[in-house]
Amino acid sequence: MRDDVRQRLRELGVVKGVRELATPAARHRVAIESLVPGDFHTTSHGQCFVAEATYPPDHMHGDLPLSALLKLSAEVVAHMSGYGMPSDVDWRRACFLDTETTGLSSGTGTMAFVVGLGFFVEGGFHVRQYFLRDPGDEPAMIEALAELLPRFEVLVSFNGRAFDVPILENRFILARTPPPTADQPHLDLLHPARRLWRDHLPSCALSTIERAVLGVLREQDDVPGGVIPYLYRDYLCTGDAREMKRVLYHNVVDVLSLVTLTARLCRTFADPWADAEAASDESMSGAEFFGLGRWYAAEDRPAAAERAYRAALRSLNKAQDKPCSGKPQKKELASALHTKVLRTLGYFLKRANRRAEAFACWQQLALEQTNNILAHVELAKYFEWHVGNLPLAAGWTRMAMTQVKTWPGGMRRDVTLAELRHRLARLERKMANSERRPAARCP
Repeated sequence: MRDDVRQRLRELGVVKGVRELATPAARHRVAIESLVPGDFHTTSHGQCFVAEATYPPDHMHGDLPLSALLKLSAEVVAHMSGYGMPSDVDWRRACFLDTETTGLSSGTGTMAFVVGLGFFVEGGFHVRQYFLRDPGDEPAMIEALAELLPRFEVLVSFNGRAFDVPILENRFILARTPPPTADQPHLDLLHPARRLWRDHLPSCALSTIERAVLGVLREQDDVPGGVIPYLYRDYLCTGDAREMKRVLYHNVVDVLSLVTLTARLCRTFADPWADAEAASDESMSGAEFFGLGRWYAAEDRPAAAERAYRAALRSLNKAQDKPCSGKPQKKELASALHTKVLRTLGYFLKRANRRAEAFACWQQLALEQTNNILAHVELAKYFEWHVGNLPLAAGWTRMAMTQVKTWPGGMRRDVTLAELRHRLARLERKMANSERRPAARCP
């Protein structure tokens, strides 16, 4: 083949063998240490990169400063003891933990390539982020964490009990190092957050709570958490750490949010009416008051639970009375929640043997509900066993049967109808016996 033809074919990429194949230009490598402030931590297993930043105590993260947590009294913090928090915790000895991982499961094959730790220091709040430039740096990171974590009295995380901590402990075990988190008290904020906001928010993800509750607005540098594992895999292939800078930003915001979320939860649970007694019903939504009432009930604080349930009803009544704002779904949700609060309050009063007060809840529920007979049955029980008015008890039972007959066919309909017929037959026998019983003679 002539040299000019061979040269032309080579320019077009037609060559024999693979050695001469032209490869696309490699992406420009950008080291993480050139993008974020930090340093290399040296251990007996080598080095790992650590990004560090200190925030002043009055740094506002959303609507609260970071120092708001330090101003909480011991009595306020004690209310969180049911979630793994020591009642006498010193927040200056707490570690706020969040990780970024190579996968979204907590299996053995998943590793944490960013471990963010936040803690209070003399000058404010310090965040230390351990970053794996390469998986080979993991032994150094494990050794560094093993030195730091035992200094703290308690861990604070969001879903860390089920995700972050098991992943870290797996990596410690694989490195043949005792996990320093094994016996540490652990406050997982996901569980109290769900109890308080599950009826108030569409999701109890930390990002949703940040926007709706904490007032945190992330910058455009943020990256969605679901794509972070893929960004790290891309970084390992290219060496370009520019996306990792965004991942570290995402992680540091998560760590800061743990601080203000802890303060918000402690203050809300301890005294949601602290701001102004008269305006208390405006400070929280009906859904939040309902969640708070269930929280108080679980903590065996019946007076506070009842107060929160009634505040939830007042708030939801106001929401239902407002003119429609073009969002009928919101009104439907408020109506469904109003029904749930009424039912919960009714059972609460019934258990407290305050049946006359529970009667008002059942009566209102019977008027509002068209596809549920719970209130009708409770009213029938009330009139039969506590008032002694058998005709009214039978009337509520017949109304319940009328509703059940409109249900679609199936076992639920058949079983419910059988129970109501049994109740009605008993009431009719009682009424017939009372009519046949001779009237008492006057002396």
